[in-house]
Amino acid sequence: MPHLSHDDIKQFDLQLRLGREALLGAIRNRLHQGDGPGEMALANPYADVREQAEADLLADTDIGRLQRELADLQAIDEALARVSAGSYGTCTGCGGRIAVRRLRAQPAAKMCLSCQENFEQHRQAPP
Repeated sequence: MPHLSHDDIKQFDLQLRLGREALLGAIRNRLHQGDGPGEMALANPYADVREQAEADLLADTDIGRLQRELADLQAIDEALARVSAGSYGTCTGCGGRIAVRRLRAQPAAKMCLSCQENFEQHRQAPP
């Protein structure tokens, strides 16, 4: 498996930074300015919905989406930290190399495919 070149790392760094900015924009759009200066709150486009249960479900969906976006933002920040530390492309599970193909598909990947699959299998297994 080829090792990441300096140009590869620069390209992934740029891709991560652009992805981070796009994600921050999406998060900002999901939030709106509150009544007071500096306040942020989830936009409530469902305020006119007559069924409270439907409004709650839709709001929960927005909260879930926001949580996923925040988790993605954290993963990108962690990947950028690995770029800075010189460990980008190294699996945090086994210490091996993460395939360039995997990084192209998932630039914030912190584990090789084998370790990721192992993690997901054990995470979903009952205690």
